[in-house]
Amino acid sequence: MKKRKFLIYIVALVIISTQLIFAQERQQKRFRHGQQQSKTLTLKGKVEDWNGNPVKKAVILIPEIGKSVETNELGVFEFIQIPPGKYHVEVYAEGYMDYSSDVFVLTKNNFNYDIVIIKKISEEIVVTATRTPKLFAEIPVKTEIISTRDIEKKVATNLAQALYQTTGVRIENDCQNCNFSQVRINGMQGKYTQILIDSSPVISAMTGVYGLEQIPSEMLDRIEIVKGGGSALYGGNAVAGVINVLTKEPQENKTFLKLHQEFISRKPLTDLGFRSSLVSKDLNTKAYLFASYKKREPVDLNSDGFSELGTLSNTSFGVNFYNYFPSFNGKLKIGLFRIFEERRGGNLFDKPPHEADVAEWIKTDQTGFSSEWNHALSEKLLYSLSFSMVDAKRNTYYGSHKDPNAYGTTKNPLIFINSQWNYQLGSNVFTLGIQHKRDKIKDEAVGYNRIINNVYNETGIFFQDDLKLSKSFSFLAGARLNKHSALKRIIFTPRLSILINLWKALSFRTSFSTGFRAPQVFDEDLHIEQVGGGGMMVINSPDLKEEKSYSINSGFDYGKQIGRSLIQISIEGFYNKLSDTFVLHEIKRIEKARILERINGLGSKVYGLSADFGLILGPKFSFASGWTIQRSLLDEPEPQFHSREFFRTPNIYGYSSLSYENNRLFHLDLSLDYTGPMKAPHYRGYIKEDRLEKTHPFWVLNVKLRKSIKVSTSNTISIFAGIFNLLNSYQKDLDKGAERDSGYVYGPAKPRSIYTGFEFSF
Repeated sequence: MKKRKFLIYIVALVIISTQLIFAQERQQKRFRHGQQQSKTLTLKGKVEDWNGNPVKKAVILIPEIGKSVETNELGVFEFIQIPPGKYHVEVYAEGYMDYSSDVFVLTKNNFNYDIVIIKKISEEIVVTATRTPKLFAEIPVKTEIISTRDIEKKVATNLAQALYQTTGVRIENDCQNCNFSQVRINGMQGKYTQILIDSSPVISAMTGVYGLEQIPSEMLDRIEIVKGGGSALYGGNAVAGVINVLTKEPQENKTFLKLHQEFISRKPLTDLGFRSSLVSKDLNTKAYLFASYKKREPVDLNSDGFSELGTLSNTSFGVNFYNYFPSFNGKLKIGLFRIFEERRGGNLFDKPPHEADVAEWIKTDQTGFSSEWNHALSEKLLYSLSFSMVDAKRNTYYGSHKDPNAYGTTKNPLIFINSQWNYQLGSNVFTLGIQHKRDKIKDEAVGYNRIINNVYNETGIFFQDDLKLSKSFSFLAGARLNKHSALKRIIFTPRLSILINLWKALSFRTSFSTGFRAPQVFDEDLHIEQVGGGGMMVINSPDLKEEKSYSINSGFDYGKQIGRSLIQISIEGFYNKLSDTFVLHEIKRIEKARILERINGLGSKVYGLSADFGLILGPKFSFASGWTIQRSLLDEPEPQFHSREFFRTPNIYGYSSLSYENNRLFHLDLSLDYTGPMKAPHYRGYIKEDRLEKTHPFWVLNVKLRKSIKVSTSNTISIFAGIFNLLNSYQKDLDKGAERDSGYVYGPAKPRSIYTGFEFSF
């Protein structure tokens, strides 16, 4: 009996204990559920534009809970006390396309929710067309913009590569030895284009020879291109157009480190980059620092022992300093840069240049300094003062057959001073400016019996009236009086532009502009091309007159936002008439060189049509394409080959590009460049007689993959890899040996090459 009672007692105790345990677990579950229901989360991130600049005062909305916040000066936003759940965010910012994200699940705190929004093209600020900051939609003169994002997509390491895939613009390599390059706008040679740095014409005849490749991408913020005569604002040489290289003004504290490793025919090219932005808490003081190092081994593409791409070693660094004075509306900018470069082409690179069969060796050192002061005296009156200088010098060897006397030196200091006043009177903005440029060049090539010792002084006074009659009609007229020391008379260069906004999405622009080139030393004169074992030099005729141009550009621009998408279409016709065109003809031969003389021809004309198409489908897909069809003709055949067509100028060329951006997966960029047939002079040496060749067309396909990884809240590493010229579309009939014509090169600048690298930002 006692045993039975004891067993009953034990069973009851077990049952009671079990119930207590289950009751406790149910209570804990209810507690955990209640705790989960009361838990709130944080969503924090940053809003940037496609160039990586923070967007301030953007409104961020989470519609599901009706909460909204505004980004601060650094583009940062933060939501707190958000219940777990499914949400999407919307972003609204003045001047940008509206943004709506995909639905996401929030189950834990997210401190790295970054958003990229697209700026409306009508809200872009440009300065080149009028020398005053204006909205793209309001300028009568069309301006092409190459943004920071565009430069990054092209994997550009220098200015030349950044200019690729721009409608109406071509970059070409003009020397098989030293790889001297030039930019062509609408088919006209590089000497017809004025290159500016922060609106100052400090690219001289000497620095222009290799300057396109010497300016590193770390120095670039964006590039603005205005086609047609620009001498009314920028003086001589602005005949085909103006390329304005604008340097970086920082918006936030950030540093970037870059490694770009490329292999061209299994020969390495290494590019190291550094850029850092420093901004004070009150945003009034800013500094931007950059540095770049590049090194390339020689590349021999036809196995003749001579390079097609020479050795290259480039070290560049610089700093921009900005200070705002809000108490009296003033802004000071000071810039400094230095570029060292050594390049060499030919053969026997382990020996001094004069012991090689062919060598073109150039060692360059240039220091640049600039200062700019902008001051708003009132809401209507603004003036600016700027000073720029570049002190450039180089040592060279342009020779063959172990000539010990082919060494040379060049010194080329340049100074530019600018003063400008802007006054707004009603709907008019009047601009008055005075500029002076002093360009001194001393070049000695004793082995070729050539000594250049010239000083060119150019002073210009310009006036401009920018009138906005209504929302639909704007009118711009300007003129310049220019005195160049190489000319006896004053040159008058007017321009006139009209903008008509036909309706909100469609505008029409037309411009008449003028330009001129004075008879001075040009970049091609300072490059002694090696042909047939000797040099080829260019000199000016003593009777050479200035070359003048008259340009007409007219076109339609259409841009419309449809939901989260943006479509842009542009069609432009151009006509450029040159009078007293500079042409070359051979006048004599000396022991080591052929001498070409620059003389005035009757004239020439360049005309054609350009078309651009752009499509952005939300934040992930974008497509762009630009094509140019043109003719470039002399009024009379040139004297040597009796051809009326401009050399190295195809009648059709263009590009198409496609981008896919997915932050979770990867970014993909595809591009296709086309260069049509053209005529290229081929001088004897490797061949028996001079002749004019017609080249084959080229299709160049490029592909790039990029993946960004967030290391922490403020640290990101971006890994990229790709292939340039996947189809290996490259010149097949290169000359060989020491007797080759080093100037007989055309088409893509390099064959198939593979690259990879990373960029770390913090």
